[in-house]
Amino acid sequence: MNKKILLSVCMIAFIACNKTEKKSISEKNNETLSDEQIIQTVRGGYEFAYPVILFYATQRVMTNTEKIVVDNGPMRAPINQLVSASHFPDAKDHTVIRMNVDTYYTSSWMNLEKEPLVFQIPNTNNRYYLVPMLDAWSNVFFSPGKRSTGTEAQTYLITGPGWNGQVPSGMQQVKAPTNMIVLLGRTQVNSPKDGADIVRKIQEGYKITPLSAYGKPYTPPKGTIDPAIHRKAPGDAVMDMSAEEFFNTFNKLLVTNPPAAADSVIVKKLALVGIAPGAKFEISKFSKAVQDSINVISDWAKTEMLKNGFGSSKAVNGWSLERGLGNYGTNYKFRAGVAYTGWGANLDKDAMYPSSTVDINNNPYDGTKNKYILHFDKDQTPPTNAFWSLTLYDATGFFYDNSINRYSIGDRNPLKKNSDGSIDIYIQNENPGNDKQNNWLPAPKASFNLMLRVYWPKEEMVNGKWKIPGVKKQN
Repeated sequence: MNKKILLSVCMIAFIACNKTEKKSISEKNNETLSDEQIIQTVRGGYEFAYPVILFYATQRVMTNTEKIVVDNGPMRAPINQLVSASHFPDAKDHTVIRMNVDTYYTSSWMNLEKEPLVFQIPNTNNRYYLVPMLDAWSNVFFSPGKRSTGTEAQTYLITGPGWNGQVPSGMQQVKAPTNMIVLLGRTQVNSPKDGADIVRKIQEGYKITPLSAYGKPYTPPKGTIDPAIHRKAPGDAVMDMSAEEFFNTFNKLLVTNPPAAADSVIVKKLALVGIAPGAKFEISKFSKAVQDSINVISDWAKTEMLKNGFGSSKAVNGWSLERGLGNYGTNYKFRAGVAYTGWGANLDKDAMYPSSTVDINNNPYDGTKNKYILHFDKDQTPPTNAFWSLTLYDATGFFYDNSINRYSIGDRNPLKKNSDGSIDIYIQNENPGNDKQNNWLPAPKASFNLMLRVYWPKEEMVNGKWKIPGVKKQN
């Protein structure tokens, strides 16, 4: 696995070049840049901009509806409206890869340009929930939940950059760094009955209201559908953009979604090549060599982002775990890589998702003839303040259709302990028998992979002191 690159992109954007190289001139700053410097700067700009463009592309698709949609594909709602899914996906659902069966989702794509929004959280009666708020750059800027703000009812006024109005009594102001934001809420579900009887009612208590309508009768307006916005996967749509479309879209979005103060170095350098708020990025101003490189920048970016996102960390006992998620500072390579390989990551202290494609001996999982065991010594299950689960996916990232409809297993299951207090989880195709069935995670007669979800992990997991045991082959 490649080591995460911790240097910011701006540190490599202006590497030394051969004096004989052709030079280009930045008209705005009258600064001379070599072709190679321009290429490196634009590449750095692509990584810097990618999370914003992906956010924008995703928001357009997810809000391109007249009404709330839950059952037909990914759940969607008009801009500034909440949508909640009150059911779990099954093995037939191939909408999104690596889904969970631990929590019900509640989400809202917001735009704060017109006015602030009031967000209400109900009393969850000590139940675990998490509602991280992500800005356009994919940073978590506020994360209410059981860990951070408790489970009593809460009311927040979410304001965009530059808003200077008065905060009504009884509300806590949350200052969003950008006007485009998203809420990605999760509420713990312990069983289908629990979900239907209790969690659904909690979800009904999550509310979003424009400040001007708060305290008055309010019916969310009907959304609009733009036929030009297709349902293509947002990530694919971004990769299909030409360089000019990509950077000019970014330049427009920068006007209302400003970068952080810490980004001042790279922002200044990107302006030299026409990447700036409201600017026009014109590829024709560059030499043919530069144009040829920029025209295939998305291919370059795919390779780079795959190297620096999920799976880029060194595996331990067959498990890969990225740390430092949710708030990336000036580590633009890592931020872009995470956005490309798993957009919407939580803060480490809220949830951690180690993944595994190989057993402890570094052999890929194969359920065709192999049986596996994940063994936890006594009192050594994943350290959590909330709960944990282990989910199995097929090679394509979807649930495996099995006879007991079990896609994950964890501490909310009636796991049977061994005589010494340890726990074995049996990962195999065949039922291990009645005495072990409670601990059985069905696997296909094919390749598969695993994801361990630990919600509100304890400090020993966050800091890496607790090591995940490797999965062992039994035959």
